Amino acid sequence: MRVLAVGAHPDDLEILCGGTLSRFAAEGHEVTMCHATRGDAGSFDRSAEEIGAVRGKEARRAAAVAGARHATLGLSDGEVFASDPGHRRAAIELMREARPDLVITHHPGDYMADHNEVSKLVFDASFLATLPLLETGTPHHTTVPPLYYMETISGLGFAPAEFVDITGALETKVEMLEAHASQLQWLRAHDDVDIVDQVRTTARFRGQQCGVAYAEAFAPCLTWLRASTRRLLP
Repeated sequence: MRVLAVGAHPDDLEILCGGTLSRFAAEGHEVTMCHATRGDAGSFDRSAEEIGAVRGKEARRAAAVAGARHATLGLSDGEVFASDPGHRRAAIELMREARPDLVITHHPGDYMADHNEVSKLVFDASFLATLPLLETGTPHHTTVPPLYYMETISGLGFAPAEFVDITGALETKVEMLEAHASQLQWLRAHDDVDIVDQVRTTARFRGQQCGVAYAEAFAPCLTWLRASTRRLLP
């Protein structure tokens, strides 16, 4: 399959579904990891331009660890709007370039606006990308792909429907996350969070829920044209 995962910031996919993406890639699927923003507000001591460049390098390194292709929409932190025609067109073009059989993105009820706006942006674009008269630089996609929501940060407000066993991929997930060295520092300074420890704890809890050592949790978007009878996750 072709799998497209879209997170708001350069480290979101690693935190929330890195194990699953690395499993997809290891099993021979074509994986694209896209962050909508440049991550250009995540620093106390660098300029927006400087931290954006740093985070782009970190994201490319993390995607390489997973065996995935890297992409970005190049938007600014805090300025993602699903209703913005330019943002929507960029997301449509992403869908048409990746031509996914499966899309993964944020749950629409997460803790900050960028996550929630990206969720809506991806939902909208994954349908609009199939309309031939809505022209971008790439031909329209031929199918409305199934859409899965990854869980919220720490799992609050999220009801899992499917689990992926990441026991064998946990250390790859951690390596992907540790590629984002600037954000490990930022999250400690801004939120007093050891995100690597939190990721291990969440994965262990999800594993306990489904009878394995470590897992990631997802919920399918059950709207017309998106529901499937097939198991799509690893």
